Amino acid sequence: MTPPKAIFFDINETLLDMAEMKHGLAPLLGGNEDLVDLWFANLLHHSLVDIASNQFHDFINIGAAALVMVAHSKGFSVSEDEALNAIKSHITKLPAHDDVKPTLSKLQSLNVPLVALSNSSIEGLKAQLEFADIVECFTHVLSTEKIKTYKPYPDVYRWACKEVGVEPEDAMMVAAHGWDVSGAKAIGMQTTFVNRPGKMMYPLGLAPDLNVESLTGLEQEMKKGA
Repeated sequence: MTPPKAIFFDINETLLDMAEMKHGLAPLLGGNEDLVDLWFANLLHHSLVDIASNQFHDFINIGAAALVMVAHSKGFSVSEDEALNAIKSHITKLPAHDDVKPTLSKLQSLNVPLVALSNSSIEGLKAQLEFADIVECFTHVLSTEKIKTYKPYPDVYRWACKEVGVEPEDAMMVAAHGWDVSGAKAIGMQTTFVNRPGKMMYPLGLAPDLNVESLTGLEQEMKKGA
């Protein structure tokens, strides 16, 4: 690895704690918070179905459709409007994990651009970062909405690097999702997998350059190379 000239961060689950989302959506799923994980997996799955079938819907609308489907599969009746309102009420009110703001602040001192890169709409993404009080940590806030495709498609990472003015091999993607790490690695970016609770790398995916238990571990690795 060489010291990256820009560090890109996934947002949901990587930086933001989704526990509040679980509390907010569980009532629509019979009170079962475990089904919210299933919902999020379905949201990611169907965002890729959209792109593979030459469609593009707002991420939050795909989320509402996925919530309706998960509810139906478990015998609950939820309308798209109910699902959309519930998601909107909670997705922009997620706190950052405890290690996020201190680490981002320390990484800023290394004078490496920090970039937020998310499948969320730009409006929703900015609202999330503002609520979590970390928006000022980023030099760039990028939403895939601009190019109408979703991570982990290669075009997203190439576009993001171009927006920031770095070559993929000089950039690092940080995520708690194996699919995000694999997508970035496939175009030559350096990658870091963050072992958030319940997360693991896709066993058949492209291995990350770094595997850390928290963002503190990333900061320590960056200081070594500074």
